[in-house]
Amino acid sequence: MGWKVDYLAEHRIVRVTSEGTLGREDLRQLTRDAIAAGRIHATSRFLVDHRRMLPDLGAADIFDMPQRVQDLGFGADFRIAMVASPDSPKRADFEFYAIQCGNLGLHFLRLFLDYDDALDWVSRGPG
Repeated sequence: MGWKVDYLAEHRIVRVTSEGTLGREDLRQLTRDAIAAGRIHATSRFLVDHRRMLPDLGAADIFDMPQRVQDLGFGADFRIAMVASPDSPKRADFEFYAIQCGNLGLHFLRLFLDYDDALDWVSRGPG
């Protein structure tokens, strides 16, 4: 259970790979770690691989999370590809989060169900 942050130099992308069950505080720390790595590597492109992670969040937490992520430092100059497993029992939670980001005008984040599609999209973006 936890996450790993690494840098894909050939793509200039910070990749976060998570697994297990993560709650609100875990996800906040994961976000802080990703932002710190982005600063170290001077990139604003992130690939967040949640295919082996299950969020332990209620609807209110998911609803508020896009604003909390912005408060931690993610902004419109970022490009974030989030990958979830198509057969995840929490797929609806990932989709709700992505929809909420869109509703708030945070179009720098996209949800993918295919890792390669996510990598391609985030590699083409600014950062």
